[in-house]
Amino acid sequence: MIAHFTRAGRRSRDRFDTLAGILARRGANVELVTSTFHHLSKQQKDIADAEDELYRTTYISEPSYRTNVSVRRLLSHQILGRNLTEYLRHRRAPDVVYCAVPSLEVARAAAEFAAKNDVRLVVDVQDLWPEAFELVLRPHWAGRRMLRPLRRTAERIYRAADAVVTVSETYSNRVSAARGDDDEVTTVYLGTDLRTFDGFGPTRPVDDGYIELAYIGTLGHSYDLPTVFDALRLLKRQGLRMRLHVMGTGPFENQWRRDAADLSAEVIFYGSLEYSEMVARLRGCDIAVNPIVPGAAQSITNKIGDYAAAGLPVVNSQECQEYRDLLAAYGAGISCEQTADSIAAALVRLSNDRNLAERGGGSRRMAEERFDRGVTYERLSGVVLGED
Repeated sequence: MIAHFTRAGRRSRDRFDTLAGILARRGANVELVTSTFHHLSKQQKDIADAEDELYRTTYISEPSYRTNVSVRRLLSHQILGRNLTEYLRHRRAPDVVYCAVPSLEVARAAAEFAAKNDVRLVVDVQDLWPEAFELVLRPHWAGRRMLRPLRRTAERIYRAADAVVTVSETYSNRVSAARGDDDEVTTVYLGTDLRTFDGFGPTRPVDDGYIELAYIGTLGHSYDLPTVFDALRLLKRQGLRMRLHVMGTGPFENQWRRDAADLSAEVIFYGSLEYSEMVARLRGCDIAVNPIVPGAAQSITNKIGDYAAAGLPVVNSQECQEYRDLLAAYGAGISCEQTADSIAAALVRLSNDRNLAERGGGSRRMAEERFDRGVTYERLSGVVLGED
């Protein structure tokens, strides 16, 4: 297994750790190959604290970088790709290579190794690159032209795979179009391990009359919390008491803390939390928010599975039709435009909904039917192992 962006080790609860554990318990000899650099914290990983007894982890050196969109990050990925190629050149060929995309440099090295050694290659598309960068490059037309070679690289990787897994139907459609078929493309949502999730919390804030809102995840380019802050200002002027709990970190954290300085009672920043505390606080809230800027490439993200597992109805501004359809099918929330007025109106409508408990029940039912890793990742392990 090759995954550029994973924490790995005993404290990891991401897709790759979970899948590696399932494969190992099924009798596979699993090696997880990843970077020494932790993208989210922008720090080198503490390798001494990262071993897992079920599988072996190998760390490939990657230089640090400070910002997500930068030349230094591109150079860092290129160096990691070269170092991975060198490591694989001296490694005995396995039966299967399972590789996450992105990054493209790492996936290209994995694809070339698999082709050279006639090894089955399974690619897992976590995000669409370079589409994810097109949103932040100005002007957009120049960004698309500049990123065209990366798009061709991504499509070559998709076509090189014997099988492809993606985290959403939206991504599966994109990959199928690049491959020219959908015979070997499977969707498995990122999901949540409900058995583990249900063991934590809930931790309910002190009851001082606020309706408790939750946001978990990255504080970065694709997510638009400032518009949620503006919605809270509108509600505050109307005398409505809603409080947002922001759990996560990212490049915009300090800026957004300053933006919300006038909302000290309405917005609480927690930074990066241990998984158990994040789940406990999430389960103690009333409503979740999913504010994504228009045009973003995200589809079914990690937070969506956690919101559903917590049984929280969602105010959603994400344009992704796949998620909007899920919310509608399960009666699990309201989709709206990414404006302060629309978000404020949706929050009021949802908080006043007499069927709020039923909406929460629909959200939890979505988790049990679509996002429970205990079920979906067993199927994913079968794809990796080439089972019919």
